[in-house]
Amino acid sequence: MFDTYRYMLRALARDPGILVWALVFPIVLSTCFLFMFSGFEDATGLDPIPVIAVADEAYDQDEAFQQFIEALSDGGEAEDNNTESSTEAEATDAEGDATLAVTFAPDAETAREELLDRAGDDDAPVAYVTLDDGVPQVFAVDSTDASGAAGIDAAIVYALMDVYASRAALAADIAQAAPALFSDPAAVGALYELPDVTEKVSLTASAPQESVRYYFALLGMAALMGAQAALLAVISLLPNKSPLGARRSVSGVSRARALAGTLLACWTLSTACLCVGFAYMHWVCSVDVGDRLGWCLLVLAASSLMATALGALIAVLPRIPNGAKGGILTAITCFAALFAGLYGEPTMELADSVAAAFPASTLINPAVQVSEGFYSLLYYDSVMPCLGHVGVLLAMAAIFFLLSASALRRVRYASL
Repeated sequence: MFDTYRYMLRALARDPGILVWALVFPIVLSTCFLFMFSGFEDATGLDPIPVIAVADEAYDQDEAFQQFIEALSDGGEAEDNNTESSTEAEATDAEGDATLAVTFAPDAETAREELLDRAGDDDAPVAYVTLDDGVPQVFAVDSTDASGAAGIDAAIVYALMDVYASRAALAADIAQAAPALFSDPAAVGALYELPDVTEKVSLTASAPQESVRYYFALLGMAALMGAQAALLAVISLLPNKSPLGARRSVSGVSRARALAGTLLACWTLSTACLCVGFAYMHWVCSVDVGDRLGWCLLVLAASSLMATALGALIAVLPRIPNGAKGGILTAITCFAALFAGLYGEPTMELADSVAAAFPASTLINPAVQVSEGFYSLLYYDSVMPCLGHVGVLLAMAAIFFLLSASALRRVRYASL
């Protein structure tokens, strides 16, 4: 059995067709995903809102408003009032948790002209702010982009200035009612300090990424592609399919031992290919699964075992040419990957709709079970959901093995 295992593993590892589809193809497609989603996660973040602040005499005399603007930006100072045009002002670089990216204009007319001239640019300011009797006034262009983001940004600026106006009015009331409070620096700072009313928390061990669904669906497809190794190896054992199979059938090794060694070699090669592909996704494509790499290996091993059993089952189908068996396996692989959402957002919506209408359909789709196995490790605190998917994969493998073994037992040959 072990000699059969060793020789079959060597033979399968030298087969270019198996290596291309089980190893090279997932890595190439992962690389395509890497370039497709490069910068996608960063693009979904919140960038500082570009705003023009009018640095006129009223601004220079209101130190509290200056500190408020600097606190919302990165602390850049206003330009000199003699600046000819605000277009010569460099936008402050957004750093840390800056809310606004502030540029300065010497007067309201210059700010208005710049706001209108730069409308439609990628980094166009959404509004300009000026002081009128100590109260900030916001002027925004009455237009939005296709996504409505400009209107949302302008609303945020309005809300921030309203916060300042309310705090300034409160400070004026306190100055009249209890001026002694202003001797306490902490009380003065609390007037204009923006409270932290929300806290950013993560509900998962690692930050969720929208792109991981493609990678997990690809792992499901790659697992099924590994069934080609078992398909070709088991076909080589059939006495009526090739001269090699005829010679092996009359050798001193029993059919059960030869089949066990062959399937073990197929499972080893399939698991190794999946592990290499997953390692590439994890360390090169930055697919983060937290501290659950060991559980990921368990999912990969169960996936390759299921694929090996599926390849063996297709190989023993009676009265079907060998070429047609390869076509059957390819069709199953592509169809299963369709409902795992591998082919883009429309197929993801289709897969979600089918899963919602017929939940049992996910239980008979091996690619979905592989994908969901990784999803459960990423989004659940407990590993029990993952073990449930692993159990489904092992049940599939057991059924496929029993069916293929039953078919091989009943085969009798009058002559070879």
